Amino acid sequence: MEFKEVVRARRSCRSFESAKIPEEAVAEILGAGNWAPSPLNQQPWEFLLITDPLKKAEVRKVAESARHKVIASGGPGWVSKYALDFIEEAPLLIAVLFDPSLGGLGGFFGQNQGAIAAASACVQNVLLAAADMGLGTLWFTFFNPEEMRACLGAPAHLEVAGVIPVGRAKGTIKAPPRKETKVYREAYGRTV
Repeated sequence: MEFKEVVRARRSCRSFESAKIPEEAVAEILGAGNWAPSPLNQQPWEFLLITDPLKKAEVRKVAESARHKVIASGGPGWVSKYALDFIEEAPLLIAVLFDPSLGGLGGFFGQNQGAIAAASACVQNVLLAAADMGLGTLWFTFFNPEEMRACLGAPAHLEVAGVIPVGRAKGTIKAPPRKETKVYREAYGRTV
């Protein structure tokens, strides 16, 4: 696909076929993630691959815990309409972890935000590479970060940028409407 087509074809997928993802495809997807930009080329991300059904069930349990807490506290109503079956349904979960201290200038000027931005760029590359192969994905972040880090067995200095289910989508996913692009020139609020 052409780049513009890949960007527009990528969808958030919540229903997957069970077919295993070939290792060559996984390597290509992770390779694309690894080419993301990062401050001072520090590449703060690491990947954790999950295919074991028991581990996927643990990941889902952490997500269910967050979901129940939000619903119980009167959080947004849309939360209750999304089931979390896709976590166990997807043949592969890719957890993207990152070290927030690798954000450029360390703690100066809030530069740990650079690591967050780099991890986000890494996730986007993963999503686009999978879409280019005709695979469905979802950038899943609806969980308690500390609980998910513990579930994944990640060391305390790492944060979880997201858990990405990957697989062939069941059915067709319709494109959601896009909001109007907001553009300003020279200063915020000055329209083009």
